[in-house]
Amino acid sequence: MKEHPLPESLKKEFARKSDPNAHKNDVSGTISMSPEVRATIHPSAGLFLFARPRGVESGPPLAVRKHGIFDFPFEFEIGQLNTMMEGSVFEGNLTLTARLDQDGNRKSSPGDIEGKVDVQAGDKKVKLVLDKVVEGESLNIQGTVRISEGLKNKMPENPTLFLFVRSLDVKRGPPLAVQRLPQIEMPFKFLLGPQDIMIPGTPFDGPMLLTGRIDADGDARVGPGDIEGFVKVKPGDKNVELFLNHLTEG
Repeated sequence: MKEHPLPESLKKEFARKSDPNAHKNDVSGTISMSPEVRATIHPSAGLFLFARPRGVESGPPLAVRKHGIFDFPFEFEIGQLNTMMEGSVFEGNLTLTARLDQDGNRKSSPGDIEGKVDVQAGDKKVKLVLDKVVEGESLNIQGTVRISEGLKNKMPENPTLFLFVRSLDVKRGPPLAVQRLPQIEMPFKFLLGPQDIMIPGTPFDGPMLLTGRIDADGDARVGPGDIEGFVKVKPGDKNVELFLNHLTEG
């Protein structure tokens, strides 16, 4: 049987992995999610880990890893074998950035969750916490939810507030973005934006209808006794006033 020579690129990769110093400066530890971060992890999310020389904020990272299957806390390792450019050396003072990317694309975008830590090449037992939600500040819709005086006595105990937006010309199907907020008090200040999109990659744009609903049974579906309100909005609107002034009937 005729033998086929290995491609040169594969030979180099095998050589790199067999280098006895390949793991000498690996950094390892644990990535966890801050309990203060309220975010749903989408099924298509990817966990990226980047290493850059400390103080370097732009350009390609020194090393990068992507994990498609993960759970928190997540044990990580990154080092020489993960460098992006041939000839690069994984050494010195570094900054590690972990990013839970909701659409699986490593480019930072609204709704992603990030964390950073400074390390020295070779450090072990590093603790890296995902503690910042990347927000599209100019796209967030902010305001206050209020309930009409005549319906205050219809509020259930420990009410759950649902907020969701749909494009103005869409009447049915899943909302564009949604929040479920248990045990709220009125008036309630809200912020809803790209980080609350239900289907990753869907653009958060155009005129929208914002719906607020106090749900009597805690279920997102409309039912008898729910208290609703509606207002037209667009991404970036501030000081929105959403009045819950409609009682649904069975």
